[in-house]
Amino acid sequence: MKCAVTGPFLSDGQKSSDKISSKSRTGNAAGHFAESADLFFCKPTGIVVICLLFFGLTVWTFFPVLQTDFQHFDDAAIFLNNSHVNTGLSWGNLRWALFSADYSYSYPLTRISHMLDFEIFGPDPCGHHLTNVLIHAANGVLLFLVLKRMTRRLWSSLLVAGLFALHPLRVESVAWISERKDVLSAFFGLLALWTYACFTDESKAHSNKAKLFYGLTLMLFGFGLMSKSILVTLPCLLLLLDFWPLERWREKDKWNLAIEKVPFFLLVLPVSIFTWIATKGEGQFLLHFPVSFRLETALMCYARYLGKMFWPTNFSVLYPYPDSWPFSQLLIAIVVILGMSVFALSLRRKRPYLLVGWLWFLGTLVPVINLIPLGAQTICNRFTYMPMIGILLLVVWGIDDLSKRWRQRTFILTTFVTMVTAMCMIRTRAEIVYWKDAETLFRRAISVTGKNFMAHYCLAETLLAAKPDEALAEYQESVAIYPDCASAQVGLASALKNKGRVSDALIHLEKAIELEPLSSRAHDGLTFRIGELLLQLNRKNDAIPHLLKAVEIDPQNARFKDVLGTALFSTDHGAEIVSNFLAAVRSDPAGFGSFFEAVQFDTNRVNIINNLAWAFATNPDPKLRNGKYATRLATRACEMTDFQTNYCVGTLAAAYAEDSRFDDAVSTAQLACSLATAATNQPDLLKKNQALLELFRSRQPYHESVKASSY
Repeated sequence: MKCAVTGPFLSDGQKSSDKISSKSRTGNAAGHFAESADLFFCKPTGIVVICLLFFGLTVWTFFPVLQTDFQHFDDAAIFLNNSHVNTGLSWGNLRWALFSADYSYSYPLTRISHMLDFEIFGPDPCGHHLTNVLIHAANGVLLFLVLKRMTRRLWSSLLVAGLFALHPLRVESVAWISERKDVLSAFFGLLALWTYACFTDESKAHSNKAKLFYGLTLMLFGFGLMSKSILVTLPCLLLLLDFWPLERWREKDKWNLAIEKVPFFLLVLPVSIFTWIATKGEGQFLLHFPVSFRLETALMCYARYLGKMFWPTNFSVLYPYPDSWPFSQLLIAIVVILGMSVFALSLRRKRPYLLVGWLWFLGTLVPVINLIPLGAQTICNRFTYMPMIGILLLVVWGIDDLSKRWRQRTFILTTFVTMVTAMCMIRTRAEIVYWKDAETLFRRAISVTGKNFMAHYCLAETLLAAKPDEALAEYQESVAIYPDCASAQVGLASALKNKGRVSDALIHLEKAIELEPLSSRAHDGLTFRIGELLLQLNRKNDAIPHLLKAVEIDPQNARFKDVLGTALFSTDHGAEIVSNFLAAVRSDPAGFGSFFEAVQFDTNRVNIINNLAWAFATNPDPKLRNGKYATRLATRACEMTDFQTNYCVGTLAAAYAEDSRFDDAVSTAQLACSLATAATNQPDLLKKNQALLELFRSRQPYHESVKASSY
């Protein structure tokens, strides 16, 4: 296998002539040294040395990342507060990782990698960051090896890989632990490209190994999708690589090449559907804009990504939407995109790398250019992880072609490459500083962007515990910029509540619940919080419907049931208890049914059940008495206490009497007397039980308006 190695970019066709001219300019000694070096690096040993040096340089460049903290923007939900992840590897956690669709983006292998980090490093962020750095460095080496195998160009491949690995746009994917999915999916994607290159070589040789490498490519692609679904464009990328540099379009029928990719597209289909379903709620912000604005945004996304690649400054973790895109910027974006597309297409035969690199960039960004709404940010630096490779391909190979006739070409290009690489490393290290902690990160985002409501909101969330006054101001700024952000409204309500401004907090919670769709996971929590605030304002009748709705959505939530029980039953008057109960049944039968079914099997709610049973059995108002309700409730209370609690047994006796089951009432009252006798420190209770027993023997129920805790 030949390898073009002389000079930074030189191709095989120029190797000999450039060596001769090089010798004539620099002397036999220098030429001999360059030739010897080239021959060494073209050998397997030289390739290993390059890979080790490149890997080490990448790790060194990103080493300051190890001193940064977790970013609670996603880190908390994905793994810090997720007991399935932060408890490390176990069969139960692995089963959850593979089959659970919790938290929108369900990426099993990414989850497992986080579990492995917790198993090895525990909650120390340094170890988690180290994993990201090592995977990213490995990706740089893999890209170099993939391009070298496909193009047979050593230095050009190394330059593309080097600029990819060291560019400051990579910082977000590496420094943000939650973006493990970026580096991990790329790792499997690049491995898939490597095995695909092996497959094409073996196919040309008609080797039996071709099927093996095809299967490995398909498997690695599946692993990549299990790390992040952004890899769905890889089948199209394989078709591009068939055009160049693999040049299979000349050797095989195009339809056969397309059919060859069918199994890959079959993997893409379910992953795309699942991802769309899981994330469609996150695009509600962009859905407020017309389709024309979304198309403009897609064009601007391409243009802005190109700008960040060639002028890597003023990076932000969040880029907000403008009210409208300036016409001049939109026009420039259209001219650049259409112009480059026409240019690359016109030179597809002479310069195929232009078309492949350009379509690589355009195509791999399709899932994230906001044609399908993704969130409240226009672009994300991390989304350039794989797409940028296409731009680097066309730039490096283009410079190679343009510089073929330059004098002192090797010196000029070597100097230029060294300067660009050094600048990338300097900018990358400077960018890592802003990822020190969440406060630094979001203050930076606010400083380099305008009207960034999400950055203000995230900064407020970060400051809420330690700096509540500053947090309140940030929440207010976020809501002022974009009042329709439910999360910011909820955060502002929390900050106001902490300040004792409950009425103001209620206003913002009611606004938030208007914004949250009924099907959202947050809706039940908002409903409950409104009910809780209404209770604090002594508006119990208004609070109960909200609390019932929260319990209906989540009947097993202990806190929801506790607060609802307080609203319904925390009173000294049995009539009010029954009135609350009946009002709740009338206002939301389904909600109260869910509450009652849940509460009657919870041993911590015995008092609630017993109090309600006593009120139904003994209330002096016949309209509020109900013997059957009372019997059902009191029976359950006795079952929950194994018929060993005096007041529960006494309540059951009163319930039987109200239901005209006097024989059962007498026998149950006798049991209550026995329990009271055994409790030697309760003589008054024994006397009352004996009085009730005589009343029930005379076939009369007991009616009085007393608080239920009497029994």
